[in-house]
Amino acid sequence: MNSFPRPETRNPEPLTAPQKKTVLVVTYYFPPSGGAGVQRALKFVKYLPEFGWDPVVLTVKANADFPARDESLLAEVPPGIEIVRTGIFEPYALYRKWTGKAGNAAIDIETNTGLQRPGARERFADFIRSTFFIPDARRFWKPSALAAAEGILKRRKVDAIVSTAPPYTCHLIAESIRRRHRIPWVADFRDSWVGWLSTPDRWWLPDRIDRALERKVLRNADRILAVSEGVRSDLSSRHPDIPEGKWKILTNGFDAADFEGLNPKPDADRFVITYTGSLYGKRNPSALLRAARSLKERRPELAEKLLIRFIGRVDSATLDAFRTLGRMFEHVPYVPHSESLRCLLESSALLLVIDTAAAAGTIVTGKVYEYLGAGRPILALAPEGDAAHLIRSLGAGAVVAPDDPEDVERILEEWITAWQANGPIPRPSAEAVRRYERKTLTGELAQILKQIIR
Repeated sequence: MNSFPRPETRNPEPLTAPQKKTVLVVTYYFPPSGGAGVQRALKFVKYLPEFGWDPVVLTVKANADFPARDESLLAEVPPGIEIVRTGIFEPYALYRKWTGKAGNAAIDIETNTGLQRPGARERFADFIRSTFFIPDARRFWKPSALAAAEGILKRRKVDAIVSTAPPYTCHLIAESIRRRHRIPWVADFRDSWVGWLSTPDRWWLPDRIDRALERKVLRNADRILAVSEGVRSDLSSRHPDIPEGKWKILTNGFDAADFEGLNPKPDADRFVITYTGSLYGKRNPSALLRAARSLKERRPELAEKLLIRFIGRVDSATLDAFRTLGRMFEHVPYVPHSESLRCLLESSALLLVIDTAAAAGTIVTGKVYEYLGAGRPILALAPEGDAAHLIRSLGAGAVVAPDDPEDVERILEEWITAWQANGPIPRPSAEAVRRYERKTLTGELAQILKQIIR
């Protein structure tokens, strides 16, 4: 096992405003980590000082095995925020070496394509993951994180704790701190836990252990936040005795400040539909591919105006399939967050793809809210559920079943025709989406923190 180096600490100055309370934020995903998982914790840290809370961030070292990196996000951390970074042993390098994958291969994409039966080495690696990495492969962060937390608590009075997951190890770290020091604690769930889409299928013994850890977190947290009603329902279905008063829905959102100064206009010559984020496995826009092919055969004059653009990490099988569209398709690898937002604003419409899985109806991905903030029409390939309801309730676009290419083609035809005629296309209004601004949502978190320290 690695011996952990001493924590790295940034800006450990004392509070300049003594009346502020201090909150310890436990998060694995924090800049220079990129991707969707980092935004929630980052925006909490950015805006909590405006509501009387001084955050101290407990996270991993900057060289951790993040799925994506975005150095530009470091500029959003307010000056004077204390960030304590600790060492972590992560098994992904061993996994890549064992399975013969490239040293920079994205593990989440490589292990979740779902397109072919894995080989013997992959099956063995999956067995190790499901049996021993409980609750997740970041479990080895806990010793160094707890040691660093003790150091923080020796020099500062911490009034509350917020942990955000996944990875669920963050909650176990926070639970240990809360139990030892009796500090009020908010457990924030961006995803559900046991049996969720991103978690491995475990055989009965590790599954029982995982459920016990999930239960310990829910029982000992003073408040439980969920990004959607679906996530809350999934968690509470396994633990119906958790008091109703503990639960709070605090959705994801968008930061209006991120869009300031970005004034690009949509392409005047082509109808650009953009997807940002990761695409792999059951998150697959095959209905859009079939619709585009059919439109190209039936209405070539419209199809030549269409450009489908993926920005982010996409599995090779999906890329190969869409590249058959020729000039109707474009792939842009991962870009910094600000550039991603610029691409949204340059688009005529935005593509949302919800996983085709049993729990898919409960998913409301973080990108939905940035799409809403961009103010562009949303074409959602989604089952009936939370995301579909949100888009319909805001009049933000169109929702189509993920396996209905005919309906997708109909919408493409309608929208491109309307675009050519400068006609209306359903899109969210600025007033309707204002409730989902990150600053407003962080204010709600501040109120929750105030309640639990009374």
